This record gives sequence, structure tokens and C-alpha cells, in this order.
Amino acid sequence: MKRHIAVDIGSESGRVIAGWLEDGRLVTDVLYRFKTQFVQMRRRSVRNFYRYHEEILKGLRLYAEKYGPELASIGVDAWGADFVLLDRAGDIMKLPQSYRTFTGVEDVLDIIERKFGLRALYDINGNQRQPSDTLNQLLRLIRDGHPSLDDPRGILFVSDMFHYLLGAEPCCEHSLASYSGFWNQRENRWDADIMRAFGIPDSLCSKVVYAGDTVGYVDEKILRDAGIEGPVAIITPCAHDTSTAALAIADLGSDWAFVSSGTWSLMGFETDAPVINDISFRYNFSNSTMPLRTNMFKKNITGTWLVQQCCEAWRMNDYNAIVDLTEASPDNDWIIDVNAAEFYAPDSMPRAIAASVKRDFGADVDPDDKGTICRIAFQSMAVKYRYYLERLLKAADKRISKLYIISGGSRNRVINQFAANACRIPVSTGVYEASSVGNLLLQAYGCSELRDKPAMRQVVIDTFPQTVFEPRDAELWEKKYRAYESVAQPNAW
Repeated sequence: MKRHIAVDIGSESGRVIAGWLEDGRLVTDVLYRFKTQFVQMRRRSVRNFYRYHEEILKGLRLYAEKYGPELASIGVDAWGADFVLLDRAGDIMKLPQSYRTFTGVEDVLDIIERKFGLRALYDINGNQRQPSDTLNQLLRLIRDGHPSLDDPRGILFVSDMFHYLLGAEPCCEHSLASYSGFWNQRENRWDADIMRAFGIPDSLCSKVVYAGDTVGYVDEKILRDAGIEGPVAIITPCAHDTSTAALAIADLGSDWAFVSSGTWSLMGFETDAPVINDISFRYNFSNSTMPLRTNMFKKNITGTWLVQQCCEAWRMNDYNAIVDLTEASPDNDWIIDVNAAEFYAPDSMPRAIAASVKRDFGADVDPDDKGTICRIAFQSMAVKYRYYLERLLKAADKRISKLYIISGGSRNRVINQFAANACRIPVSTGVYEASSVGNLLLQAYGCSELRDKPAMRQVVIDTFPQTVFEPRDAELWEKKYRAYESVAQPNAW
């Protein structure tokens, strides 16, 4: 039996999960969870990746204590956009700032339009415009003359960086290279024209690898300290956690879309090739790699960030209680545009939601009324799902009959039911650690235990029973959707 470790680094927490195949099913064991919040350094909020690395090493020790010295492989997945740059000695030059620092794209849109053209850029990279996108972050560093771009010797995205710290070669897994903003989707390469236009050094381009590839072996000293016998392969999943999560769909067909529900709700589906056209450009849709070289066509929607920030303001961390309070709250038709700039990084999320409702509906909502505030947030997420799902399907000329909600947010029965009601199709849930599941399956694939994507999805079907939420209250939710249309902000990304 080959055991593997999946490390899933999220924007709120990290997980170290052991997993292995047994009688056609995936057995998982959550060894360790840790916080991944920002730390304040020199008037900046940054990611302390070195602490996260120490947490991964602790997870390795916990594995050895429980399962002994044998381990086949390890792989890390994480969020997109953020990165580190290497210097000539192979050292990391700077820690990335909190992506919530960047509250808009206006400061870089003029640069893009002047030097390349927004539509010309999209026709090549097929990617959205968000404040914290990799290209936008690079453009700010170049504009400000940051010394990290004087002579960089490679870029590593978050997952790639943790593989590198464990002992891998410096390389970028394709799912995040394809999401960087300077990758040519049609020709499958770093795009020299984009880089030249913006002054991005050629030396920044790291070697590109694919999910399931062995990119190195864990450092022998790390293994000795953990009590593990080598060699242990570092097998990269899709470095982008959403791409890895979207592998964990309990379905062998193609008539579905998914929402990977967490701090962000990433909605999309699998296509054979990138979708780049007038509709996808207008609605700021993205393309990036899925496992085994298919395409993920998707949209970023603000997710449980809204409620996470409300809970922080209320000094409350019981999400089950939040669900109960939401269900007990009277129904209303107050809707906010969850992707509007005012909800990206407000000083107080409850006050921001209440202010939006007052402005658009003339209603007074108490920012401390937890049930009402959360009902507004959850139903607003659900109608936003419908809005973008309809447009994603139109852009790709695709039809579906079901929606899968995966990852941690799918434990929330309120948003699952609201999504079914708003989108008017059945919603299935059951894979709560989807990124880790996809990660483990890709490691098993890399170790020749699973032969292809259908085999991996069959394991998901056999392992994770699905709960189905059927649509309800069609007229009621049509009214809510019309309320959304009245408040939708044209400049919301």
C-alpha cells in the first residue's frame, strides 16, 4: 500500500492530510490543521511562508508517529496569483503582500491599455482582470522600481514554492502558469510579446511541469528529522487548488458545472480548449489548466469571505450557529452585489452590507443582526451564481443538468439550498476536502496507481456519497434575482 500526503494551503487555514487507496476507495486522515493568516511587518500585511513550511514539517513528523517511516509521495496545492521570485543564489527575495491590499485594478488598467491593449491581452492570455492577479502584481513592482525585478532567476507560485522548499527543482506547475496573465493560452507557452511590452524579464520564466509529474524528492535532512525513510517523491498536483478540487467531481459525465466554495466561490466547468470570445471578455471569465491538460473555464465570485469577515467583526467562530441563525431569520429580498469593490476589504463587513441595503432598498438593517446579515450575504451569493452560470454556459455554448458544490463551504446547507433555488437546478455535495482529494488522486496517478481521469473520478464516486438539494420556491427566487439585477454594479469584477 502506498501512502501519500496532500498539503492544502488555503487563505484562512492549511491542512496536512494522509491518504491512500483501499479497495477502490480513497481513505483520508487529517493529520494537522494550521492557521495561514497574514502577519504585519514594516507596515505591510504579508504571508509568512516560512512558518507555513514549518507547519508542513510538523505534519510530516505527525505522519511518521502515526504510520511509521514509509511514505510514497507528498504534494502541495494552494491559491492562485501570489508568487515569489528567486535570485541568482536560488533564494526567495520577498514575501508577497496580502492580496486584499490591492482593492482595485484601475492603477494598472491604464498601463495595460497603453502598452498592449486590454482586449489584445485577453485574446492571448484568456484571463480575468482582478486586483491581485499575478500580472497586475508584477506591473506594480515594475512601475515602482522594486529591486526584486532587477535580476530575477525564476518565478514560483505558492504551491511551487513549497515544493521547492521541500527539495524540488524550481519549476511552475502548468495550472498556475496558465493563470498568470502572461501565458499564451493558444500556443501553450510563456508569451514573449506580453513580457516584452511590460518589461518583464525573460529570466523570470521558470520551467513548466504538469500535474502528476515528479518534480524532485524531499530533502534527506527533512526526512531524517521527521523519522521517514526516503526517497519520498514530490509529485505536483494542479498547483492551483481550484483546478485540483475540480478533479474531485463525483460524475463521469460532462453535463455539470461546479462551485468550489470557500473564501472565494470559483464557478466553472471543464472544456477541451480555452474559451476566448466576446462574451468571456465582457464578463471577465478565465481559462486555466485542469488535470491531464484539459481546460477550466471559470469565474471568481466572492464567497464565504463575506461571512468570515462578519464573524470576525462579531468575534464569533461558530459557523454552525451562523447557519442556524440564518435559517431562523425572516425571509427578505435585500440583495447586494457580492463582487462590488465595497465588499473586497471593508473596515467592517456587517456595516458595509447594512449600508448597501440602506442605499439600494431604503431598509434599516442592524449590523449586529447576525441572522439577517448572513441571510443577505448567502442569498446574494446564490443569485450571483445564477447570473454568472448563465453567462458562462452561453460563452461556451454548453448545457448542464446539475451543479456540484465542493470544498469546505459545501458543508453549509443554507448556501447549498439557496444555490439550487437560485440556479433552478439540483445541487450535489459531499466532497468537503476537494482540493486535498484531488491532490491525493493526482499523486496516486503519478505513482501509476490510477491510469486516467475517469479512474480518478470513479474513486470519488465510490468514496463520497452525495447529498442532493432540489430547487424550491421558484417564484420567490425569481423575485430575488430581479432584485439583484436592480443593484448589480457594472464595474464589479
